[in-house]
Amino acid sequence: MPASLLELKKKIASVKQTGKITEAMRMVSASKLNQTEDRDKGYTIYNNHVRKTISRLISSQVVDSLREQDVAIDKRNIDYTDVFGLGITADMIQPRKNIKSTGFLVVSGDRGLVGSYNSNVIKNMMGIFEDERAQGHDVKVLAVGSVGAQFFKKNNVNVVYEKNGVSDVPTFDEVLPIVSTAIKMFLNGVFDQLYVCYTHHVNSLSSAFRVEKMLPIVDLDIGVKEAEAHRELEYDIEPDPNRVLMKLLPQYARSTIYGAILDAKTAEHASSMTAMQSATDNAKDLVSNLTTKLNRARQAQITTEITEIISGANALE
Repeated sequence: MPASLLELKKKIASVKQTGKITEAMRMVSASKLNQTEDRDKGYTIYNNHVRKTISRLISSQVVDSLREQDVAIDKRNIDYTDVFGLGITADMIQPRKNIKSTGFLVVSGDRGLVGSYNSNVIKNMMGIFEDERAQGHDVKVLAVGSVGAQFFKKNNVNVVYEKNGVSDVPTFDEVLPIVSTAIKMFLNGVFDQLYVCYTHHVNSLSSAFRVEKMLPIVDLDIGVKEAEAHRELEYDIEPDPNRVLMKLLPQYARSTIYGAILDAKTAEHASSMTAMQSATDNAKDLVSNLTTKLNRARQAQITTEITEIISGANALE
């Protein structure tokens, strides 16, 4: 058999084997995607309940305090230290006046073969860092994922914390050291505000980059409506609302950051699944093209052999 036919056969066998591998990787990513999606649903329900509870507790305390002072309720101008005094409760929800340093908890992957997942995160973050520096703020990064961490360090970005090897279906206990470190750094003044930057999972075919402010906690619904809802439910709070909030606020921050990491992992699996599906389809197309070339080469060989036989017969006449 001519060398060209042997080469084509080897290429076809190699591409078929690669296609089997990428298909297996697609199935693994699909399985992990289903697991993280199921876990994300349960987390969302829990986080929403905690958020509503905290909003009602804080609203009740704020409304009562401001009514005693005969001050109009305006969420933008509330000084929580007047309501709760100095301590964790006020620290967790009171925006700081002079922002000198901003922390970014950036979630990327630990490996490739996930399409544009990692490159999109890095590209968006470098633009955000430039904007932050233009405002005179120091940038400090908490990197979750080796791809982002290595890139940022090579580009002289201040990485104050790094965590690699987060499992594909992370549990709350696994990421607790990450979120606890982020909260401690904020409370200790390492940075004055914290943003979590990650890829939000929309569906298996699309995702969206998100930047969410996590600390101080500013996404709570504070107002008269929430305070009245609190009273209608007739909470029995022991020992007192402030002590309960001292426990609930850090827990809410932890669960919110965990939710972002879980969401990012879901998007990573979806991106990996899509990339492996594309690779499998490309392998099938390549096998088809190579098979066509092989058939044509075989046909050309047969035609050449028949021509040689006929020429030889004619020469004997």
